Amino acid sequence: MQKTSRYLQTSLAIVALTVLAAAAQADDERVRDLERAVKQRDMVILELLERVEALERRVGVQPPTTEPVAATGDQGEVPAPLEGESEAEITQGKAGAPGTVVVEEGAAERALERSLTREGLLLLPSGALEIEPRLTYSRSEDSTPGFVMNGDEVFASEMERNADNFTADLALRLGLPWDTQLEIGLPYRWRDIETVTNLGFAPTGASSVSGSGLGDLRVGLAKTLLRERLWLPDLVGRITWDTDTGEQRDGNVALGGGFNELQGSITAIKRQDPIAFVGGLSYEHSFEQDQVQPGATLAANFGGFLALSPETSLRLLIAGAYQQETELSGNKIDGSDRTFGTLILGGSTLLAPGTLVNLSVGIGLTNDADDLSITLSLPMRSNRWLY
Repeated sequence: MQKTSRYLQTSLAIVALTVLAAAAQADDERVRDLERAVKQRDMVILELLERVEALERRVGVQPPTTEPVAATGDQGEVPAPLEGESEAEITQGKAGAPGTVVVEEGAAERALERSLTREGLLLLPSGALEIEPRLTYSRSEDSTPGFVMNGDEVFASEMERNADNFTADLALRLGLPWDTQLEIGLPYRWRDIETVTNLGFAPTGASSVSGSGLGDLRVGLAKTLLRERLWLPDLVGRITWDTDTGEQRDGNVALGGGFNELQGSITAIKRQDPIAFVGGLSYEHSFEQDQVQPGATLAANFGGFLALSPETSLRLLIAGAYQQETELSGNKIDGSDRTFGTLILGGSTLLAPGTLVNLSVGIGLTNDADDLSITLSLPMRSNRWLY
């Protein structure tokens, strides 16, 4: 009996240990399941935050002015920095924790959006200020056949006119309420024109003149007319007044200013990330000055922007314009109408928080357009809201 009793006790102990081991294994399985569920939840939170940031960039939501907040599962606040510990170190520590996302003001900026804003296709959020110093160089070369008389003999000749143009421009953009934007710009122009007369293949004479002066102050107001949804694009309307404050001439050099001009335009953008298709139409009317009235100009452009990364974007645009004949004392000057066509290749990259560097090259497609133009600009956006 005693042996049987001990046998039963031993069997019961083995069964109890087996049950406890199975229960412990089941608990371990539940813990692993919970850990996997937490990881999946963290991935969903990350994806949702990225979508929210993308939507905020599209609708132009003002970045938060509060301190960076870490989105965690328990919605805890970012602790105050300890003595000797910087806020950047805290942010980096939080960003490295599993399931943690730090929402910073700079994360709402991408080179693509900044480039679209620079081109006038997107508007600044209310209160944001952007200043853009810009330098443009352009080169145009024209040749006109002519005749040269030497005694009683007449020889065919060719007159070349080569012009180098430099324009330094300062542009200001200010985001206003109700999806509007104020735009102000002031250029300074410098021109050097060389004229060469060729007889056969040999130059027989050359002359050069240069001049410089302030250009026309321009003031514009833009407004978002339609937000992109389904197949509809973003639409931005703009009215710009180009004043007559600039200088028309400096000596014998025409600088191209001194006329009041009113321009209306509409631009459209359709996003298919990472590509944005853009297009626009504009009409400009020039007012008479000293019995001279430049012809009205109708312009159009079409192209696309490509985001290579959050920090870099490329663009390709084709721009064309037709200017009607100029009028002198109410009479049109025959042959004074002009046609412009330009292929524009450019790129932008974020140089620092709030600062974008932009470079573009224009290639003339028609005789009236500049043969080559190069533009370098540095749009700088304020990190603080003005109101």
